Amino acid sequence: MQKQPRKRRSLVSLVAALDGATTKSAKARAHYDLALFHDNNGREAQAIPHYRKALALGIGPEVRAEAYAWLASSLYKTGCPVEASSSARQALCLTDDSSLRQFLIRLLRRIDRAKNQS
Repeated sequence: MQKQPRKRRSLVSLVAALDGATTKSAKARAHYDLALFHDNNGREAQAIPHYRKALALGIGPEVRAEAYAWLASSLYKTGCPVEASSSARQALCLTDDSSLRQFLIRLLRRIDRAKNQS
């Protein structure tokens, strides 16, 4: 399953959306969109705090599992396998989507291999 923003946006417009968000829900979505932008552009370390903020603010259930999954992926890529595993397992508990579940299972296998090699 690919991370896909709702629509193409620039960093400027995403930051403006975050600055203009007035509700918890809107702020959560703005953080999630900003995280996706950074993640999709190879800036996983910059994406992580936005995924965390989106989840802390209560991102909607329609993307909550994906937020945990993409957070897990970013954590794995930035060398945090224990946190990545925890986030991936949370995502697995929240989704019935077969594509997302397969992504998470493969990610957990990679995480386990990485932990065993260190």
